[in-house]
Amino acid sequence: MEPITYITIATYNERENVRDLLAQIFEQAPAAHVIVTDDNSPDGTGQLLDELAAAEPRLTVIHRQGKLGYASAHIAAMKRALQDGAEQLIQMDADFSHDPVHLPQIIAALADHDLVIGSRWVSGGGTRNWGLSRIILSRWASFYARTLLGLQIRDCTSGYRGYRRDILQRIGLLEAESEGYSFLVEGLFRTVQAGGSVTEVPIIFVERRYGKSKLSRRIILESAILCLRLWWRRLWTRRP
Repeated sequence: MEPITYITIATYNERENVRDLLAQIFEQAPAAHVIVTDDNSPDGTGQLLDELAAAEPRLTVIHRQGKLGYASAHIAAMKRALQDGAEQLIQMDADFSHDPVHLPQIIAALADHDLVIGSRWVSGGGTRNWGLSRIILSRWASFYARTLLGLQIRDCTSGYRGYRRDILQRIGLLEAESEGYSFLVEGLFRTVQAGGSVTEVPIIFVERRYGKSKLSRRIILESAILCLRLWWRRLWTRRP
């Protein structure tokens, strides 16, 4: 019997994307459930999601009163998914940078691994419509995290990933305090520290179709600081 799969998505001003995105998700993973956390998007994303959910029992919408952050939005959706009986969870973005065509591959890999990373930087993976500076930043961020934290994963910052239920509960990720995209590095680090099995499957990351990127200097700085904190924790846990 196929494990119960939930997909979590965080939205803020994604009205132009969500209808088509959800249609493609359910085409690629018809047995999956989707939970979307919307942070009171000014463009009406939340209202559109409610309309779609009224006709789609596989879709659940969580509404929050303001822009509370990427990590907390996924954590809210993950907690709801676990309450609803999810056996495996997949995170993805709402802007089509994470193509739903890769969902079957991630779901299949979760049969043998605790954490599956949709990777831009393994053979078969890559990016589309990215400038050189963006590629360098992404590769440097993974190199930085990999070197400080002793990780063997090529794409440490990918937000397209799947977790098994038991590893999420074992590593306590849903109680993490990290925000933004540092949440992704922390999830990978905690999984490896707990002895979880991690693998990468190739994806093609496509620059968003509509809207503006949520990546900012503050998010980049926060992620760099978190890596230093985790490195310090790793250093002390290895001491006799």
